[in-house]
Amino acid sequence: MDTQTPKPPSEAALIKEALRRVRLSGREAARRAGLSETRWRQIVNGYQDVGGVRIPVAAPDETLARMAQVVNVSADQLRQVGRSIAAELLDELAAPPTAASTPGAPDSNAQIEAITALLATLSPEVRQEVLRRISQPPANETGQTESQDNSRRRKAS
Repeated sequence: MDTQTPKPPSEAALIKEALRRVRLSGREAARRAGLSETRWRQIVNGYQDVGGVRIPVAAPDETLARMAQVVNVSADQLRQVGRSIAAELLDELAAPPTAASTPGAPDSNAQIEAITALLATLSPEVRQEVLRRISQPPANETGQTESQDNSRRRKAS
């Protein structure tokens, strides 16, 4: 069993020290960053155990930006440790919302954009079927649409 521990990348040490400064638990910081506690720990420690072997781990830029935001690491600090793309993403996260990025603004919701992108990858037939299903009224707990449920109630009275 190889137990040699890889040296954590510079950004991992930066996040670890910032976590200590903000006095958050790893669990709470992970939750705020949208990560599992295990993944947070792997990134901060710079490795994960795979079959008894410690494999080096470096956070993807998007993940690192979210982690940095939670523990108040600045974009400049990320740049100093060589993570410029994560720094740019952190700047975007920290930017004040614009009308186009404000949730609820027409056609600007990130979920709508993601669904639109997904729909664009589908064949025309599949896309049409998905849109047909979306346009149907939602089903209740019994699987019936509200109109089917109301119709059944009227017949029962």
